[in-house]
Amino acid sequence: MIAIADTCFLVNWLRYRDRERIFQAYSSIAVPLLVLDELGARGRAMLGGWLASRRVFLVPRVNEYEVEALRLVEYSHARRLPRIDPPEAYCLAVARRRGYHFLTDNKAPRYLVREVAEYRGVEVLDSLDLLVRLYGTGVELRRALAAYSEDTGLKFSRIRLREYGIEC
Repeated sequence: MIAIADTCFLVNWLRYRDRERIFQAYSSIAVPLLVLDELGARGRAMLGGWLASRRVFLVPRVNEYEVEALRLVEYSHARRLPRIDPPEAYCLAVARRRGYHFLTDNKAPRYLVREVAEYRGVEVLDSLDLLVRLYGTGVELRRALAAYSEDTGLKFSRIRLREYGIEC
């Protein structure tokens, strides 16, 4: 399975000490050039090893994806949904057309896949979803959540944790 990742997901995941484990869930990760531009020098350097090992590949700018992404940005604005940025919208367009999972720590893509029929087949996962897939729901997950929070400074909401039966 292939996933496409946006900037916010990569910024967090690349700081996680057990980041290599992502490749137990995905054979490779697609990163659009739009996202690579947003990552900055440090993020690109951290991604370099994955690019060199061919576990990450770059998605060029393609006009049809850009047009679709613009439609998503306009739709979310017109419907007063949480704002989706162009790189996120681009990832969502690629995910739909290529059958990839979409990794993002933003909520806007989740709203769009529920709201827009043609996107309902896109699986959108955030870091918590991926951690649960990788570690299950037991003690190992609790350790992973603690490590992830320590490494990234990100704390998952109680509501999200309860979705997986995790009590704080």
